[in-house]
Amino acid sequence: MPPRDLKCLQTIPVVLLILLSTGLMLQSPLGSNYDTLYFDSSTVSRIESVGQMFTEPSPILQDSPHGVMLVSDLPSAQPPVSGVLDPVQVEQRGYYNTENLSARTDTMIGTEQVFPVDIDYDWIASTAEIDVWDLQKLYVVNGTFDEGIPGYTLNPNGTLGSYPYGWSALSNNPNIEQTQRVSYDDSGRRYVSVQNQAEVTNNPQHIYTHYANTVVFWNQTFELTPFTNDFVLSFDYLYLQGLLNPMFSGDFSLQVRINNASVYNVDLPSLSERGTWFSTGAIPITAAASPGVTSFMIGLVINNTMVVDGDNDYDSDGFPDGLINTQYLTVYIDSVSLVSMTPPDCEDVDLGFSVNGSSTTINGTLGNGFGQIINSNYWTSSNLNLIVYSNTSVSFDYSARLLNHRFLNSSWTTDTLRQGVAYTIEIGESGDLEMFTYLGFLGVYDELSLRITHVSDWENFTVYDPFLTNVTLSCVISEGVVTIPYTLTDRLGWWKVICQSPNYAAGALVERYDAGWANESIFHSNDIARLSVTLGTLSNTPTISSPVNYTWMLPNCTCWYESSSSGGFGVASSSAVVFGPTNTTAGIWGVNYLWSNGSEIAYDCSIFSLHHTAILELVFSDTLETVVGQPVTVFLRFLDSDNGLYIINDGAQVVGNWSGSDVEFTADAVKNWWQADFDTALVGAGDFTVVIVSAAPFYETVPLIITIKSHYLTSLTPPLGPLTPLIYGRQYSYDFFYSTSFNGTGIDGADVNITEEGSEWTSIANIGNGHYNLTISPMAIGDYSIRLTFSKEGYETKSHVLSFLVNKVPIEIASISSLVGLERTPLTVEVLVVELDTGLPVEEAIVTLGVYRPGGVLHFGSNMSEDGDGIYSVVLIMPDSGSGTYTVNIAVEKANHEMVQGFSAALVPTFDSTARLVQTLLDNSMPIGFGIIVIVTVVSGQRVRTRKLREKHSEAVDIKNRISDANNILGFLVLHKLSGIPVYSKVFKGGFEEGMLSAFITAIMHFRAEFETGKGSGDYTVIPISEVIRTVPTEHLICAFITMTSPSTDQEHKMKNYARAIGMMLDESLTEPTGEVVNRKIRNTFEWMFDDFMDGGLIRRYQVGHKKFPKQLRFIEKAIPLEQAEGSFNLVRLIRILIQSGRSEDDVYIRVFRAIEEEYILPVYPDMNNVPYDSD
Repeated sequence: MPPRDLKCLQTIPVVLLILLSTGLMLQSPLGSNYDTLYFDSSTVSRIESVGQMFTEPSPILQDSPHGVMLVSDLPSAQPPVSGVLDPVQVEQRGYYNTENLSARTDTMIGTEQVFPVDIDYDWIASTAEIDVWDLQKLYVVNGTFDEGIPGYTLNPNGTLGSYPYGWSALSNNPNIEQTQRVSYDDSGRRYVSVQNQAEVTNNPQHIYTHYANTVVFWNQTFELTPFTNDFVLSFDYLYLQGLLNPMFSGDFSLQVRINNASVYNVDLPSLSERGTWFSTGAIPITAAASPGVTSFMIGLVINNTMVVDGDNDYDSDGFPDGLINTQYLTVYIDSVSLVSMTPPDCEDVDLGFSVNGSSTTINGTLGNGFGQIINSNYWTSSNLNLIVYSNTSVSFDYSARLLNHRFLNSSWTTDTLRQGVAYTIEIGESGDLEMFTYLGFLGVYDELSLRITHVSDWENFTVYDPFLTNVTLSCVISEGVVTIPYTLTDRLGWWKVICQSPNYAAGALVERYDAGWANESIFHSNDIARLSVTLGTLSNTPTISSPVNYTWMLPNCTCWYESSSSGGFGVASSSAVVFGPTNTTAGIWGVNYLWSNGSEIAYDCSIFSLHHTAILELVFSDTLETVVGQPVTVFLRFLDSDNGLYIINDGAQVVGNWSGSDVEFTADAVKNWWQADFDTALVGAGDFTVVIVSAAPFYETVPLIITIKSHYLTSLTPPLGPLTPLIYGRQYSYDFFYSTSFNGTGIDGADVNITEEGSEWTSIANIGNGHYNLTISPMAIGDYSIRLTFSKEGYETKSHVLSFLVNKVPIEIASISSLVGLERTPLTVEVLVVELDTGLPVEEAIVTLGVYRPGGVLHFGSNMSEDGDGIYSVVLIMPDSGSGTYTVNIAVEKANHEMVQGFSAALVPTFDSTARLVQTLLDNSMPIGFGIIVIVTVVSGQRVRTRKLREKHSEAVDIKNRISDANNILGFLVLHKLSGIPVYSKVFKGGFEEGMLSAFITAIMHFRAEFETGKGSGDYTVIPISEVIRTVPTEHLICAFITMTSPSTDQEHKMKNYARAIGMMLDESLTEPTGEVVNRKIRNTFEWMFDDFMDGGLIRRYQVGHKKFPKQLRFIEKAIPLEQAEGSFNLVRLIRILIQSGRSEDDVYIRVFRAIEEEYILPVYPDMNNVPYDSD
């Protein structure tokens, strides 16, 4: 069946589905947009006339208004699909032609040629052809004397040392006083010569005698194959020396003999001049030859004896001929040719040619022939060697040509890098294809043409030249090939070809699974479905190895699900889908399927309908009440029960029965409900059951039954409170009065329903005569609103929302023990924590005590122990009395409790004179000893030593300052600038707990405006928050440093560099607020960067390395065990021990630092999840 007929059959179920209703609603799956589409009544009438295959529409829908639904709005009416197929092969082909050439096989002159192939631009070759004409069998070889051994021979007798290859020479000398001479000259024009040197008869009278029967010949023998008696003779000659006078005519000549019989001669004395090359031209001759070996001779023959005088002027030029032209007779000979008068057939001489090892015969008759070599695998060499050969000596003229190819891929646009064939296809229609190929130059090629090889079932081709001229009629279009002839390829640029590909969509069925797959047109939620497709044309059924892409379309033409699958021979099925209740919409669905194997396309759509169940729900309550005689407005939600979407459109209707008639509901699209008024004046007081029915296209509906009650009006008097917040855990009471409106009589026995969050803390009591008491005991903190609903049969229901705020229990520090004690001695601090309003002790609280130095630096912090009855205590060590005023802060934490006011007091340490005396002695002993050493050194040192010591001291001070700066750091924070959320935090000092960082965060974020002031300046600035807090803002972060004392200038510079590195690493990734960085890699990076930028390595613990200590550092090795604990030691304490041992402070710092740099001592790096620092 043709694809167009199949498409028509697929359309019939779609038309029949429309009979279900006169209206259709399409919704997005999210329920956010509603597009309502309608068929007009005339369309429905025409459809119904096709055949009553479906039940008649519901009576309540027949008179509903109708719009117009366009076929283009169906899910099948999708826009065309565009894409790119595999490129087709575009072949550029042209001939490389040689010029007309002459060749001969006896000397191999012109028998070899080289075809260049432009492999650099991807050209290859497939076919070599040769045309041969004027083929002649060369019975005389090397007649052009191209090869041989140059030189001369006297009185030749057949054995020569110098000769052209293939030739010999002989002579006959009747008088030994004569000399015959032959020579071969290969310089310039190559030729042979024959010469007779006459006898000197009388000298000095210059009389010379040339004797009769003197001959001197060049000769050769040959096989007369193919046999003939009729020849064509030709040769060139030059009479160089000799007599030039008709009187000597017949006395000597240049003679040609075959089988020793003269066939041609040149009477030399009769020539017009000496020293000029003459050509005989083609001379037909007949020789009495027989099959077999034949001889050929050409040379000088003296028939009569001649006595000549050199003093005579024989040539009449006015000068004596002299010795040159009387004693010597010399002739040059060249281009000797003896061929058959009838040209041979190519087969007679086995004429053939080869190209790079591939050979073939040349066929033809009478001297003309043609040969061709086709290499189906192509030649890919840059040069191809053509050789013409024969099994005998031949001469011929020829021309050769080589068919070159370049195979390119088509482009889908005018860009050689974008290869392929562009396609556009509509559902059920043939695909429109478009391809381009670029022809940039003709090069050295003749008859250059383009061949586009394509899939055989592509059709309706149109070819445009680079000027967009339709040249289709000038092209050759055959099955699978489009040829653009060479007559058009002088038009350079982008060639465009358009055509069509058949749509391989042959049919599709939507199937439902129910113990097996069966064709179906109506589906419901939770049904399992798939699409089975058939691909192919009347002439071709493909194997579906490439995937078929399926797109399930919602009724509003948006994609619901996509999948792909491969199949077998011409058939494929999609993966199964389940129509979920919440992700589908009732209506007409479509399944688009698209397939392409790179050259063939299928695109079509199959349509089915999806039905949902629709329900009705009351908007406010299941039971409706009103005053007798007043109407009741019923508000309903018409819902898709499968997915909860609202059904609001003119194609749906909702009707309820009332007082023997129907009440129609109207839709409110703004509020997404249906509403209708029911007049209780028609029915009076009582409880009335109403059955409400509904109908909508593609929905299966369920009736709704409601009860409408007529009742008396009532009033509810609520309390005025609560006017103040409630306290967690306390009990509160409120009164309500429920009465009739017309006489104020209280209504006893009412049902009171308490709902909403907080209702679980309440209880209600009926006091009598319409009075009710509510008790609340709140057990959570926050704002709450509870709803109290008073109802009784026959009376109007009343509700009241009681809102109240629940606060935490206020607490305070009622008392604290004395904060005065002897310095450096333990002091026990006790506090009493009570509720503020009741004075009751607070138990099970977390009480924290912190002691702060002057400037707000934490000195001591700890949780206090609970001793019972709200009393908490802790023991601390009193600080030095002379170190300033210390402050004690106490914080209390307990769930649902809060301190109404912070608590702080002064800690007063008293002076301990005994302990001070001992410390003073210890502190001053070292400076006194050091002073004596310095004095001795200064006195005994020289000026140079003084300068070196000064430089050494400067280096030691720098190292000491670096160590001091590193140990000055208490902690480090990275906060998000907008939210204040910590991204990273680290505490470097023992006793400074991370839980106390929140106070610093609060202080830092108070200065947020200052951080924003420098935003975008690109300059990282250190902003002091307090004496011991420094911040450096980046674009999105705040880097905060907490120090023991004010940082030095160098340390502030390090802070800026560290913050800049952090900003470069994290600013872009933390533009939005986030929690603390938990990525181990990033945390480790923070730690390593702290070591690099802030000298963090100087406050780690150290251990002895593997290298042996040199002599200068051995005193360090000996002191390490004094400080070492568990394999590691504190660097600062080690330095202190070394200085106390009597070593120079400068020397100690410099050498310890050298031990670090040269890895004699190494920092300890435990697990980087918790890298400890050990500052002193």
